[in-house]
Amino acid sequence: MLPITSCDGGSNSDDRSESDTSQVRGHEEILKNTAKVLTLPTPMQIPALLKNTNAVYDASNLLPIVTSQKSYYKSGLLFGMYMLDLGYTSSFSHQQASLNYFKACKQIGDDLGLGVKITQGHVNRFNENLNKPDSLGRIILDMYDLGHKVLIDQEKEGLGFLMVLGCYMEGLNIVLDQAQDHDLILFVHLLNQQKNYGNNLKSVLNGYEIPLEIQQEVKDFNTVLNTLNKIDLPSVYELKSGSKTIVGIKREDITLIKQSVSSFRKSILI
Repeated sequence: MLPITSCDGGSNSDDRSESDTSQVRGHEEILKNTAKVLTLPTPMQIPALLKNTNAVYDASNLLPIVTSQKSYYKSGLLFGMYMLDLGYTSSFSHQQASLNYFKACKQIGDDLGLGVKITQGHVNRFNENLNKPDSLGRIILDMYDLGHKVLIDQEKEGLGFLMVLGCYMEGLNIVLDQAQDHDLILFVHLLNQQKNYGNNLKSVLNGYEIPLEIQQEVKDFNTVLNTLNKIDLPSVYELKSGSKTIVGIKREDITLIKQSVSSFRKSILI
């Protein structure tokens, strides 16, 4: 389930005032035959936190939109990455860029068989709310949730988790490029968050055979997660109280994570 409030088809629903907290929560995945609930990332969390802390929009963080057709599994990763970039451009009210990434997501979604749920109604709502970041955020989360649910209904859960993996790695790219210099406490908070999400995602990916065509991308993800797991990350409370410092965050570890994220993004574009 996705613990958010989404827009319905009515034109008046997008005008409602809603707390930004709906856009910074994680996706909760309830594993079958178990009571365990895992929280996974969504496309709006990191962009919304950066916007709320007055970060400056940087278009160089965006993954270029490719026109060449990608393989089935890489398309799943790319869908998640473009959804994150759509969340980023929408949060900072860059309307043309948002429209470009929305079109890219819609095209990939159609290619993956998601068009049955991500319909012309979403296109119309998106166009009508281009100047309303909060409403766009709800529409984006609605699309993301619907896409994941369609894949589960089609018994393609593995592809759905690849979509989440793309979102995770693209979000980490923005964290490393922007949050580190913008706000140290936010940076540490997001690293802790990505560490938790990464371990949750790894636990579900372990249940699937990784296709040959994306083994390099999964290898990059594993390098990121292994590095995050060995870093002694303080909590925000520990930082603010002075009971712990950032001495455990080593420059070489952050460099390795950056290199792995860069490798992941470059591999997708090939």
